[in-house]
Amino acid sequence: MEVLLVIDGSPYSQMIIGMLRAFKLPRETQVTVMTVVPEHKFLGGLSFNLLRSRDSEQSERQERQREQAVELVESAIRELGNTKLELKRLVRWGNTAEEILKAAAEEEVSLILIGAKGLTGSSQFTIGSVAQKVIRYTTANVLMVRKETTAISRVLIAVDGSKYSEIATQFLLQLPLPDSEIMLVAAVQSYSEALSKIPTLDWRTNPELISILRDGEEKAAQDIITRFSTQLSQTGYRVSSSIMHGGAAESILKVAKENSPDLIVIGAKGLTGIKSFLLGNVAEKVAASSECSVLICRSSVTE
Repeated sequence: MEVLLVIDGSPYSQMIIGMLRAFKLPRETQVTVMTVVPEHKFLGGLSFNLLRSRDSEQSERQERQREQAVELVESAIRELGNTKLELKRLVRWGNTAEEILKAAAEEEVSLILIGAKGLTGSSQFTIGSVAQKVIRYTTANVLMVRKETTAISRVLIAVDGSKYSEIATQFLLQLPLPDSEIMLVAAVQSYSEALSKIPTLDWRTNPELISILRDGEEKAAQDIITRFSTQLSQTGYRVSSSIMHGGAAESILKVAKENSPDLIVIGAKGLTGIKSFLLGNVAEKVAASSECSVLICRSSVTE
């Protein structure tokens, strides 16, 4: 398994290292500790560093930046030294999100660990621009670290019967978290909300159809929960479940707020073009508003 651990010297860097340690990954796991020294590029490929390349003071400043970046990576390497993981170092210059995406593709990583950025208001969280771009455009799984975690004892998995919720569950099964409690959440959309999107159907004159839709969705949700519960229980996890009524993102966030999981696991949605994935609306809302770390899955392969 290839992991890319992205640090930047912010408080999130220490949280990311703590999250990686909490997983207790096997020794054969290869972890690349990466930092990026930001450099803005202007039209024509110009940059401040290029324009000031003959300035000795600027050269000294660049060297100090390089040394600080190297020390930042080395400090993380020292902290992870007793994990016996295969550790590699990577320092890049340039646009932070672009360099992370490039490195993830070049290293063919299965998992990127990156910190969330920024707060707005008293309870609404936002994703920083770098994290947002990475989770939106990478083809790897992304663990967006939101807060300090020393052990992962409670995990919430969003399931909806799609291939991505299957992928998310399979990826989690390949991570060593046998002592964790797993909470499965399936959301049954409110029929009035769903039918509001079909303006040609007068649901008031179709009560039988409404009943069939509601009952059918309830049964489908229960079948999905049962299938995943059986699969996880057989692997040794303690499993609980909830079937919620309403929007998927809102339901996931509500259960998370009531149960305070250490981690939310959710599948990514949507595919655009040939190589790049777009983050689904539900995953994006959960990542932006969750108070805990979020693992967004696109692939179950960890080899």
